[in-house]
Amino acid sequence: MKKTIFLAFVLFAGIAVFAQSKDEKELVERTYLLSHTVFGSKDSLTLEDLFAKKATYGHSHGNLQTREQAIAGITKNKSRYTDTAVSNVQVLKYDDDVAIVRHLFKANENKVDGTVTPLNFAMMLVWVKEKKKWRLLGRQAVSIQ
Repeated sequence: MKKTIFLAFVLFAGIAVFAQSKDEKELVERTYLLSHTVFGSKDSLTLEDLFAKKATYGHSHGNLQTREQAIAGITKNKSRYTDTAVSNVQVLKYDDDVAIVRHLFKANENKVDGTVTPLNFAMMLVWVKEKKKWRLLGRQAVSIQ
């Protein structure tokens, strides 16, 4: 019985993956790339490609940044992030060029002064198509306790 349930789950998961549209797949990939870049490589060229021209970037503590401020802040951030995890990714596509992606994010922020701060956020990302690529128009992080 357990094998039957497991096989049914694997089959259902496989169908769900194949049921993703090309846009949904790209949105999930760009969401993971954004997370990896912000909390990992901090590569400015990748950020330039990911961010829409009129992007706004909201932090969990209430700070709101323009595209330029966010990219500068991310690339100059000296913290290292460990144990990063993106989960519960949900894509809500509204039309051909607007979508919202929600997900959970956890990590440990290792600051330059040696302190470690656990992060636990719910994220909402608004993506728009610019020049045939999904780009981040808006981001808002909210702390989860």
